[in-house]
Amino acid sequence: MSSFSWHLIILFLVLWIHLVEKCNSLSIDLIHHHSLKSPFYEPNLTHSDMIQRLLLSSRPRRISSNNTLLDMKVIRPVLKQSPAAYLAKINLGTISGQQPTYKEYHLLFDTGSGMIWLQCEDCAKPGNRCFQQNGVPYPNRRSSSYEPLPCDQHQLCIVGQCIGTHCSYSVKYDDGSYSIGILAFETLKFESSHQQRGEMVRVVIGCGHQNEMEDFTGEAGVFGMSLGTRSFVNQVTGSSQGRFSYCLPPLTSDGFQQASTVLRFGFDAPRITGLHRLSIQEYAGEPFYYVDLQDISINRRRLNIPSAFFAKTGLNKGGCIIDTGTGFTFISRPAYNILKQQIIQHLATADSSLQIERGRGQVDLCYRRNPPFKGYNHLPTVTFHFAGGVNLMLQRDIVFVVWEDNRGKEHVCMGISPTDEDNVSIIGAQSQANHVFVFNLPARVLYFGPRNCARNP
Repeated sequence: MSSFSWHLIILFLVLWIHLVEKCNSLSIDLIHHHSLKSPFYEPNLTHSDMIQRLLLSSRPRRISSNNTLLDMKVIRPVLKQSPAAYLAKINLGTISGQQPTYKEYHLLFDTGSGMIWLQCEDCAKPGNRCFQQNGVPYPNRRSSSYEPLPCDQHQLCIVGQCIGTHCSYSVKYDDGSYSIGILAFETLKFESSHQQRGEMVRVVIGCGHQNEMEDFTGEAGVFGMSLGTRSFVNQVTGSSQGRFSYCLPPLTSDGFQQASTVLRFGFDAPRITGLHRLSIQEYAGEPFYYVDLQDISINRRRLNIPSAFFAKTGLNKGGCIIDTGTGFTFISRPAYNILKQQIIQHLATADSSLQIERGRGQVDLCYRRNPPFKGYNHLPTVTFHFAGGVNLMLQRDIVFVVWEDNRGKEHVCMGISPTDEDNVSIIGAQSQANHVFVFNLPARVLYFGPRNCARNP
């Protein structure tokens, strides 16, 4: 075979691989609730105001045990307007007579929830119920691409769980919050850098008719990304190959306004060269991303916390979850008690200007100091140690929240708190900041490593 022929074959292979990568990729904007790009942006909020809202956001709660939905989050924060939340911006439906032909919505990005759901227009009918959101509920009846699932005739239906002749879903929470409605096929459209028309995917969503969310305003619903079969990533395997990644910017003094990033799928996800490799543990009936946490360090000094304090002990009991839907990090109380005592001892020596004060909202350990303010100086790093020698080091501006009040005092709170929810530890969005996370679901592997997430890697 001639040299020219070989060159043609190589060129063809390169073009074919490039085409496959472009066809098997997808990206979605992730926008912080208080970002300049967010529809909920409030220009008059100060950094102190935003911190106060962050601290007062809700603790993890348990979904009601009598819920019949299988792929559902069991330990999660109540869905409320949380300054820790990142929003997935989606373009939904096909509606003639308007430009653009879709409706734009912002849903809570949550790796711990098992489906996509949002309010639909039927919630306004007599006998149904809507919660307050930004804009109007989705006008599903006007969309030509909206197609309800016939009762018991799709693998994502639960047998016997129907409303009329259509498959239904039910999400219920201990505080009385809930969303109930129809499962339906719908088209989601995403902007694309390589196709003028953008990307379109067809997925099953929950179209909510009966909805009540305590203190949850603005967001239209939830963008679920767990291991569950109804989650977005598992419905778009043609575009994702079960791979997705994100890199969350830290919420520093100017970080709130600039906090936006990209949720990447398939070949859009970063290369894994140089990243840590961590096994995702899977348990029947629990669609969460469990990882094997074994110990914690302060400034690289191991605390020798018994690994049993992080161990999985039963259904929805114990273990450690990676979760973007929880703002702060929560660890089992026995482990937290050791961490808290060691942090108190460390800071008593490292910075005598810090005076301990009562906790605020969901955070347990807080300090105050008079001028001169020191910011993050003298605060320690915290490292989570996982099985296989894999470590997640949190820099001091990720571990702690620091702000100045209007009375001339500086406040410092640790963004790690205890949980009594069956000792389930949760590494939340704040502790994941400035690290890229790449999930490979077919291999059940999580890759991660430090990055400057403000650059949207």
